[in-house]
Amino acid sequence: MKQTVIGLAGHIDHGKTALVKALTGVNTDRLSEEQQRGMTIDIGFAFLTDTITLIDVPGHEKFVKNMMAGVSGIDVALLVVAADDGIMPQTREHFEILSLLNIPSAVIAINKTDLADEDWLELIELELTELVSGTFMEEAPMIRVSAESGDGITKLRDTILKICETVPDKQDRGIFRLHVDRVFSMKGYGTVVTGTVNSGCLKAGDSVEIIPGGVTARVRGLQSHGSKVDSVTLGDRAAVNLQGVDKNDIERGSQLATPGYFKSVTQIGVKLKLLRSASRPIAQNQRIRIHLGTQEAMARVALIGNKTLKPGDEGPALLRLESLLVAAREDKFIVRSYSPVLTIGGGEVLEILIQEKWKAVKDKLQTLYESPESLQLLQLVQQEEADPMTPNQLQVRLGISENKIQKWVSSEEELFWLSHNKSKWLLTQGQWSKLKEWVKDYLKKYHKENPLQTGAQKEEIRQHLKCRDQLLEALLHSMLEDGLVSRNGKSWRDPSFSITLSNQDQDMQVSVLNTLNEEGFTSSSLDQLAIKTGYQKDTLIRILSVAEKEGKLLRIDGNLMFTQKNFIDLKNKVVRHFTSSEILSVPQFKELAKTSRKYAVPLLEYFDKQKITFRDGDSRKLVK
Repeated sequence: MKQTVIGLAGHIDHGKTALVKALTGVNTDRLSEEQQRGMTIDIGFAFLTDTITLIDVPGHEKFVKNMMAGVSGIDVALLVVAADDGIMPQTREHFEILSLLNIPSAVIAINKTDLADEDWLELIELELTELVSGTFMEEAPMIRVSAESGDGITKLRDTILKICETVPDKQDRGIFRLHVDRVFSMKGYGTVVTGTVNSGCLKAGDSVEIIPGGVTARVRGLQSHGSKVDSVTLGDRAAVNLQGVDKNDIERGSQLATPGYFKSVTQIGVKLKLLRSASRPIAQNQRIRIHLGTQEAMARVALIGNKTLKPGDEGPALLRLESLLVAAREDKFIVRSYSPVLTIGGGEVLEILIQEKWKAVKDKLQTLYESPESLQLLQLVQQEEADPMTPNQLQVRLGISENKIQKWVSSEEELFWLSHNKSKWLLTQGQWSKLKEWVKDYLKKYHKENPLQTGAQKEEIRQHLKCRDQLLEALLHSMLEDGLVSRNGKSWRDPSFSITLSNQDQDMQVSVLNTLNEEGFTSSSLDQLAIKTGYQKDTLIRILSVAEKEGKLLRIDGNLMFTQKNFIDLKNKVVRHFTSSEILSVPQFKELAKTSRKYAVPLLEYFDKQKITFRDGDSRKLVK
């Protein structure tokens, strides 16, 4: 049978500890203060079988945060109500906490039956039936017992064993996680922590991260159910002996986890529900207490969509934490009012990485809240738009193992991995299509605003999309293969775009190029060309710039201008020269180009850059 945790809850002095002792023979009041006062103030543990753990939690209202430490990982709730008292304040509060945490199964024990007659017991049963009507406890078996006399204990034990056989499997994140509920030091062993394994498996010798704090420690030894073991797994009560960390570096509320998967945050996006029994609404920016696992933190509530959350209502919210909290998606939590300290609601974590401005955060959390649970992970991926998540970022964002992420991606047609060079990201098909549309729209707008430019530079596109350089490279090359963009040198453009000059500008361009053609390789400066053609310098700059972008004009060293036609003719002459000679001297090149040394030297250097020729001493040879 799999490991199962039973959590006892109920009002103070209703006999929870006595009931655990009657079932197991163990007194869970381990603190001397508890034994002296006859009241449980901290959580205690006992084992019904090798696979079933009983957790006794305190019932006094001052110790509800300790109660939360006990019930955060339970599979079955055992609600204990004393027959002589009936339903009391902490009975209701504990019941509401259990309801908010989505405990899958439950048993109700009416204890101290030796102190009540039949009529009173029937009345208690009616009150309990009314309390649990329409809740997860509606079908829970109701057992009459007396921990003092032993009546009904066997029936209660048998009922628990039967329910444990049908408890649904817990969701396993595939990585180790444990909420620490106790920390102590043992002579000869060092630091020991205890808790219920919330996810994954841990073996002796493994390394674990202690968060908050990020300290890494080695597992020296493990115990479960009072015996030394080689490993602990999901659902186990575990005592972990840690090496390399001081007892003072850990406290209740800390977590042990596989390194690299969980992080401390100061904001969480949540689905927040206010109990119907709450005396007043939650107001915007209200200060609250949040209990998640064994952690407690103060927070301010930023409601989304409404200024208040009324009793019985639910909605998305941002919790701004006053101290670090370790949270993961789908974690359940309880909310208590700041003063007076009462349980008022609870909820579930939707998002842990929140860095955007308030408007973007509101839209993001509203979308997640409104999405069916099956689509929420897709929404998390798609919402990243031009900044998709890497595998490492996904591990932290989702709080699940790499193997589980791979299985999930493989099962979703909408998801795919994008790899480029050594980088890798997860995207949805819709997200990928949107990125392509953004590039296309940007290029169209760019061409409209810059009609004489051949296209936009990659950095200009990157700044517009606000994305990583490697991602943009992958995007542009994919679009190039699909014919969605064209490339001209370092410029990117819409395939349908071409530079268009007015008829008058075209005529001027033809005239200027004819003049340069006639000059051959004795290039006029811009000023000289303006005098020769009679055109204004700014006009010449415009039409020559277009000619250069269209490949009709060659500009060397920024000032020397030659037509592409003349350059091709000269290139052919140079190549033919090497059919009868192995070298080309500067004087020979001057003769071929019909030019002076002033122009010949930069031209030859350009030939070298184009890898047509290469320098050998004072001469050139043909690149083969």
